[in-house]
Amino acid sequence: MGLLDSEAGKRRLLTVEVPVIEKYNTGRDEAFQIRMVRQGAHLVLCYRLQPTHNVYELETRLYSSYPVVPPETRVLTPLRRCPHLLEGQILCMWRQGSSRAANRWDPAQFTCVFAVQAAWRWLACYEIWRQTGEWPLPEAQ
Repeated sequence: MGLLDSEAGKRRLLTVEVPVIEKYNTGRDEAFQIRMVRQGAHLVLCYRLQPTHNVYELETRLYSSYPVVPPETRVLTPLRRCPHLLEGQILCMWRQGSSRAANRWDPAQFTCVFAVQAAWRWLACYEIWRQTGEWPLPEAQ
């Protein structure tokens, strides 16, 4: 059963996720607002971020197992290969494949907008890495 097919999933979307996205979008230039697109049983957030000088196009997928399983964020703008970029230009943010206990994603505390903010932070680190060759944050354990 997908996120959009269960009553609990719909309730979370309507009471938690959508209001947070609306608040994020308030006062933001339309080009940098989050758009929600349904793709089958999951949702895709489409947006742009500009951590410093460069503008990046991204999508964050909320699969049917969301929020228990963290969202997956992909950069659509071509990036240079780096140590924290997974195949398909997916950002390494939550330690995909780790156990729930070791995963940094907390479904009780985080929303999809937290994933967008984490992507902004990741891109800021990426731009520093491009300039210095050093990733400015500690490695995931």
